[in-house]
Amino acid sequence: MILNELQLLTRLCHPDHSKRIVVTPLIDPRHQFGPASLDVRLGYEFKAVRTSRLTHLDVLRPVDELRLQVRQYTDEFQIQPLQQVVLHPQEFLLGSTLEYIRLPNDVTARIEGRSSWGRMGLEVHATAGFVDPGFRGCLTFELKNVGSLPLTVYAGVRIAQVTFCEGEPSAIPYAEKLEPKYADGIGTVGSLVYTDPEFERLRTLADLKASRDDAVSLVRELRRRGARRSRIEAAEGEVADIQAQLRCHGL
Repeated sequence: MILNELQLLTRLCHPDHSKRIVVTPLIDPRHQFGPASLDVRLGYEFKAVRTSRLTHLDVLRPVDELRLQVRQYTDEFQIQPLQQVVLHPQEFLLGSTLEYIRLPNDVTARIEGRSSWGRMGLEVHATAGFVDPGFRGCLTFELKNVGSLPLTVYAGVRIAQVTFCEGEPSAIPYAEKLEPKYADGIGTVGSLVYTDPEFERLRTLADLKASRDDAVSLVRELRRRGARRSRIEAAEGEVADIQAQLRCHGL
């Protein structure tokens, strides 16, 4: 059930802390409340993606190396009151809500653009509009200008709206997940997709395949050089061990 303005106000003021929705700062409720949504403002922190420093990001590289590469291809900056950010056509920029939001375990949320900005070509999210129950932190904007002219935006301006949906309490709210990457994030947080466990598995498989190829090359070299049989058999055993590990992973 999507909460209307009165139901949302009740949850914002709920005496039970575990049931309370938190949105702070709520600067101008009179203009921020809609019939079934709450307008949120653009914050002060941004991350701009550079396309010239790196050819691509390979998520199978070691995590520490990827963190360094992400920092290299991302420019982080803050703006002051009345300072503008110009978003050129097709330009992509990460921002965040000015508001810190905390959801109880029985409420989900969804962030969408305001129609007035949408009519000017501003998108506020690419795919990540859903907010899990139990989330705590600032919401990230995936800003893109799909119009034909540059757009000027300012911190503190209402560019998006959030709807809240009430349901049964979650047994695994976001902040209590095994790996809540963006929990308690303040300001603009970039992608941490490379920390997902499936990529760690793929890195392990890539390392095993590389080790197998090296071991096979060593066997061939030992045979070519006429090495002792025991040495060749040891290298062949290493190949067999690696192949067994790969089979365990379905390869």
